[in-house]
Amino acid sequence: MSKFRQYHPKLHRAVKRYSVMQHLIMLGVMLYLLLNINNLSTKHQIIAVATVIVMSIQNGFILSKAKVALAVEGPRLLVFPLLWIASGMGTAAFLYSACSLASLLVLANAVRFKNHRPPLDLSNEPEHLA
Repeated sequence: MSKFRQYHPKLHRAVKRYSVMQHLIMLGVMLYLLLNINNLSTKHQIIAVATVIVMSIQNGFILSKAKVALAVEGPRLLVFPLLWIASGMGTAAFLYSACSLASLLVLANAVRFKNHRPPLDLSNEPEHLA
């Protein structure tokens, strides 16, 4: 245990903002599920539970800085709202779709900054190479 070192990957602010947004949406879906558990059909319950599970796993991958985490988010943000709409979840599907569309815009910004690298420090290079 003396060689143990904590793992704290450095995340860009845009990625953190996206992760917090996903966490808030996931909490909203959980709250919707808990408040309407008796009124939802089994199919709708399974869809809501699958949404929460996939969102929590994906958010964990994003926070651990997995290489493909942000790349998989785009299809997830398109598939799950369509699943909610196709199953006929009504107003909840509309709200979840709107949140997913907003998340897609924030995701585009997060992906842009995920690969951001600081400019090269060429102070040691000769002037003609810089």
